[in-house]
Amino acid sequence: MKFYRNAEIERIADEKLQTLSLSLGKPLSAPIPVELMAEKVMGLNLLWEPIQELPGEVILGGLMPEDKLIVLNENRQKLFNEKPGLERFTIGHELGHWELFVGKHSFGSLLPGIDATGPVLHRETGRGLAEIIKALIQTEEGVRAVAERQSRTDPPDEARVVNRFSAALLMPADLLRAEALKIDRTQWRNLYQLAERFGVTITALTVRLKQLDLLSVGEDKKLYGSADEAKGQMTLGL
Repeated sequence: MKFYRNAEIERIADEKLQTLSLSLGKPLSAPIPVELMAEKVMGLNLLWEPIQELPGEVILGGLMPEDKLIVLNENRQKLFNEKPGLERFTIGHELGHWELFVGKHSFGSLLPGIDATGPVLHRETGRGLAEIIKALIQTEEGVRAVAERQSRTDPPDEARVVNRFSAALLMPADLLRAEALKIDRTQWRNLYQLAERFGVTITALTVRLKQLDLLSVGEDKKLYGSADEAKGQMTLGL
């Protein structure tokens, strides 16, 4: 698996955003049209289709590389509806797989450990592996499926990379920073409004703000506008 530094992930995402902006003939604003990113920039179409899950699994989406399709799990529409922004982040997640790991490689040797014999390359983007295995081994069918499980989940390093890519697409650093600096980031209500503006979940937003050092949680569990603020190291004039 290719190793990507965070700066490189940000650079690639920014290039894609610039390409989309040129394609649309206007500057991008929140929320970023991730479906148009898929279609106009990446050459991928979106498809809703049931994806079979093993006991205990939560699969939100996957790729059909040879057909250039992102498949969203029709069986998880309720979850998508309950968590606004999750569908968009899942699309961005799959775009990360395509751009960084799949699209530039032959489909015959995509990723070590990934079973490419089926119609969809499954990407588990819900519950953690340990929790899933615990659920699996409670049933006879699940015990047999544990070995298969390894071929249906993202390797941890790859999951980190594609999630970072998704965040960089949906919450471009310059655009998010400009909006975040307008609000009091120590108030949850303001963060929820910002998440709604960018069309992402509150979890995705807070992680992204921390990546950009625009949010920190202090030892006192309070929200701060940066890591320095949380450590009490901010001084006037700095």
